[in-house]
Amino acid sequence: MIPAQPPDLPPSRLWSLDALRGMCAAIVFFSHWHLWAHFTPVGTAERFFHAFGDVAHDAFTYLAWPTGGHHPAVLGFFVLSGFCIHYPFERRARSGGSVSDWRAYFHRRFLRIVPVYWAACALGFVFVAAQIYYPAPSPLLALHAASSTEDILIRVTGLAGIYPREIFAGNYILTTVTVEIFMYALYPLIHRSALRGQWRGLALAFVALHLFAIYLLRWFSPYWVFNSIFMFGVFWFAGAYAAHLHLARRNRVRAGWFIAAWLLFLAVKSLPSFYGLNLLKQAAWASVCVLGILWAVRWEEKHPALAARRSVAALRWLGDISYSLYAMHTPAIMLATWALLHLGLQSYPLQLAATMAASLIAVLGTHYALERRFYRRTT
Repeated sequence: MIPAQPPDLPPSRLWSLDALRGMCAAIVFFSHWHLWAHFTPVGTAERFFHAFGDVAHDAFTYLAWPTGGHHPAVLGFFVLSGFCIHYPFERRARSGGSVSDWRAYFHRRFLRIVPVYWAACALGFVFVAAQIYYPAPSPLLALHAASSTEDILIRVTGLAGIYPREIFAGNYILTTVTVEIFMYALYPLIHRSALRGQWRGLALAFVALHLFAIYLLRWFSPYWVFNSIFMFGVFWFAGAYAAHLHLARRNRVRAGWFIAAWLLFLAVKSLPSFYGLNLLKQAAWASVCVLGILWAVRWEEKHPALAARRSVAALRWLGDISYSLYAMHTPAIMLATWALLHLGLQSYPLQLAATMAASLIAVLGTHYALERRFYRRTT
């Protein structure tokens, strides 16, 4: 059982995690914004800007991407999600709070994720319809518009995380959101085991799911397996366990540990290719995420005044809109590119400006019209 919490109860919300979430969202967006701007640059300035984007992306890939696996910021999102979901529940238990009201929990989780998810589905379907009925000559758009009636039903019902096929349907990254939905649904069981101190059993269960995912690679596409709950669950668990360590006052992580984990990740990346190397890369990067989060929340405790800095406030704002940014930017970028192709405006800077503007409109509109209306965060 979790012992009573000492008097110095940590804060109910950690602004350092909001900042990290904002960083992850911005990285995912800017990766796609650059990579999907496929109009040919013309002139010295345009080629320089495109080359600068390539250099920045290549540097990021070398430093952080577990090549062949998940986007590193997406793995960071899942570790953060596990931390942020478990943190308030264990904090409440340690302070002697009442038994969790799971009905209220599911209601809050539904309002947190489903309205924005359905809005993102709908925008994706608008792009699919546009590309199917008025196709633009672009392999990129054709790929992202690929869908069937079955795919659309799976997307709407949120089953893509366990449905054994890669689904695009105008917004392929929503598959990871469906994995989040399943983790939310499983959390009461995780919470029950955590209260009993059964962390080893939980670790074995999630590692077993991970190994089962490897077994599934014999029959199913790795593009689905790597985005399924079987592969992602262990990263979510790692975040939840990190929250436990922090609340148990066993968080002694220093910046040097974080740096050492990052260097280990780079060493693993440099190994000669062999079966399972991608999994080791992802595991190494997950350790970087865990230690980075633990270091960040410890750093917050030591420097609380930094929350007022403008740079931190900007990252926290990005963290506030991160879910809408993650969910909406793909179809927004695709629709803007589709419109430019139909207008015959194949200008690289115009594509960058149009896709940025479309993303901002879709993201901010969704955040303020849906996310803030339906969900009121308290932790």
